[in-house]
Amino acid sequence: MILEVFGGAAIAALTSLIACRVLISAGPIDRPTLARHEHKNPTPTSGGLGIALGFAAGIMALALVLPTIVPVEMTTRGAVLLSITASFAYAFLLIGFWDDTHQLGALIKFALFAALAVAATLAIGPVDAFPFGTEVRHAPYALALAGTALWIFVMVNAVNFMDGANGLAMGSVGIGFVALGAIAFARDSPASLAICLCAVGALLGFLYWNFPSGKLFAGDSGALFIGALAALASIMIIRRTDLSPLVPAIIFFPLLADVLVTLAWRVYRRHSLLDGHSEHIYQILIRGGMSHAEIALTYWAAMAVCGGIGFLVSRDPGVSPWVALPIMAFLAIVISAVVRRFADRRGVGGV
Repeated sequence: MILEVFGGAAIAALTSLIACRVLISAGPIDRPTLARHEHKNPTPTSGGLGIALGFAAGIMALALVLPTIVPVEMTTRGAVLLSITASFAYAFLLIGFWDDTHQLGALIKFALFAALAVAATLAIGPVDAFPFGTEVRHAPYALALAGTALWIFVMVNAVNFMDGANGLAMGSVGIGFVALGAIAFARDSPASLAICLCAVGALLGFLYWNFPSGKLFAGDSGALFIGALAALASIMIIRRTDLSPLVPAIIFFPLLADVLVTLAWRVYRRHSLLDGHSEHIYQILIRGGMSHAEIALTYWAAMAVCGGIGFLVSRDPGVSPWVALPIMAFLAIVISAVVRRFADRRGVGGV
């Protein structure tokens, strides 16, 4: 099975690579007119379409071979969840592409995100089981529904907010997919593994043009598609393998921490959460003199560490995630405070 899935990932990578090259010449252009933009020159911003095409090609190729190597009842159940996951990810892609070309308002986007997140949760089913020690505790349905939809909403926005330096968000999520794929393989979930590795392949095809040169951006279409795919794949793996719901949060922690700590900082300073800004840690580091490549590699390293931690704690779902996540949250707050104080002393501004 694993060789076939890697073959699908290779098809995804090649398709994405070719599609992205075409889109550099044919796609819409991102012009740096907003304060939060970290680039200076107009740049093609349709890379998300190339990523989505690559992912679709890989999944369709695998759809032809998986039923021949995996029991039919397993592929049928997995195929249903895979289809739902992909459908909602492509719905987010369409919103992102419309925003790339027509500039949707923040409130409209958030309303659409929330509606899609709730609809996806109802379609896939909410996550309500939380292993703790030797017990499994179940959340009430309404709370599970709200929590699962919130996870999708937060992940989509987190990837979108962090997609401001070449390679940072897309490479980081790719590493997260590798960790999720390792868990899916260890827990014998072929459909989940297929999603993860085809996503990795599609991202690699895009990153060839994006990192470090920045010849092509993913755009909102790519950020929303990949953010939704990561969130929904996490839910799929949780529901298929009884994985602790805390593990995906650990895997994607570097992205989530930057966004959530920054939002908390803005609330503390009584700044609007709907206004564009440049107060994320990675944006402060850019103003402090680090290159896009250096920042991306730093986040990739952090993602690799968190992905490893996520894989390890997934093998002890009872207690380990509940211990690891608070420690990581504390470290994120400390790092944020240190970076902001350093930036303030250097007069970087915007903190």
